[in-house]
Amino acid sequence: MSAGRVIATVLLVAGVGLEIFAVIGVAAMRCAFDRLHYVGLASFGALLVGVAILVREGFSIIGDKSLAIGVLLVVVGPVLVHTTARSLRAREHGDWREGIRGFEEQR
Repeated sequence: MSAGRVIATVLLVAGVGLEIFAVIGVAAMRCAFDRLHYVGLASFGALLVGVAILVREGFSIIGDKSLAIGVLLVVVGPVLVHTTARSLRAREHGDWREGIRGFEEQR
């Protein structure tokens, strides 16, 4: 077995392990805000899977697209988590800024 296959296998196992950990975290947490932490973690698992594909296939159409998707998920993931958390807070309080110290003083 070549070194490239061993590295790709290790990256793939690590990526799948992170994905499984994220799924268990989402299923185990009670609050939606706690679940969002694990959703953010899942993007790094996808990046590891993308890098594993890149190592296995090399810089080709398949490898480039897998790396691009992994990077896109890591970059866009925090924005999606933040937007979801803000919308959940707005749903609970009417305004996402409600209850934050200092906000009432600025009004």
